[in-house]
Amino acid sequence: MPPRSKDGLIDELIQEFRASGNQDQAFDNVAAEWLGVGDTDLRCLNIIENARGITAGELASRSGLTAGAVTGVIDRLENHGYARRLPDPADRRRVRIEVTQAFYRAAERIWGPMAADWHAALSEQFTSDELQLVIAFLRSSSELGRRHLDRLRSVPD
Repeated sequence: MPPRSKDGLIDELIQEFRASGNQDQAFDNVAAEWLGVGDTDLRCLNIIENARGITAGELASRSGLTAGAVTGVIDRLENHGYARRLPDPADRRRVRIEVTQAFYRAAERIWGPMAADWHAALSEQFTSDELQLVIAFLRSSSELGRRHLDRLRSVPD
């Protein structure tokens, strides 16, 4: 079998990345049902948790939602007991949003077994250097996505 071209490998990588994203979304759709929240609310929980706490404005920016929509998301997440508003220690005028222990308990039941499988599979299949390359790819991909999100936001209707 002849070696694949770099462009062909990039195309295959993009295809696999998109397939992985679609699989992740399908899993998250079911996880949202288990949690009793909507898909957007779950996505926001993910953003809040990954940031280890975030302001509402930062959540709006990272999620692509309006400030009003984010307020509704936070209200719903608080009502479910999965997030809480706390005063921002750096600026008393701002509020930070954090996930709660109730969310972590629910998340462990949903994502814990998958995380264990990831650790086992990834440690078996990849070296530390290879994992660093995958991390670099994902960071680069996220930055590229943020740039194009900003591009779409700035295009007039």
